[in-house]
Amino acid sequence: MTPNHQFFHQYLQIYRLFTKKLNEQLLQYGLFHSQWSIVYFLKTKGPTTLVEIGEYLNVEKPTITRTVQRLSEGGFIEQVPGKDRREKRIQLTEAGEEVYIACREATNEFECKIMDGISEQEKEAVYQTLTKLCVNLEK
Repeated sequence: MTPNHQFFHQYLQIYRLFTKKLNEQLLQYGLFHSQWSIVYFLKTKGPTTLVEIGEYLNVEKPTITRTVQRLSEGGFIEQVPGKDRREKRIQLTEAGEEVYIACREATNEFECKIMDGISEQEKEAVYQTLTKLCVNLEK
């Protein structure tokens, strides 16, 4: 295996394991990683459209629509009027705000645990590498 193959193989393994373990943390709040990503986005960006969420998460609109529907059924999000009648924006409900706070605390603890023993310099190097990969992927 070349170093590039090893790098991306390890990255995918970490991503899968991270998502699995994160789902275990979020289960007590009735959310999965995909739903948490949308709750997080809405909390940090405010009311938004499905298209904007899809662009941010790099996910197709039908997938976003299904995930948003589940969040709506759970009472975590609601539709609000947009700039015109055709635009559908969504935002967190009070229950969504509460679940954000609870999940943010749980994910902070989880993230700190898995970053144990990794120096700030190592974190910065990985962050810079991932940022460059994103730029290269968008070319």
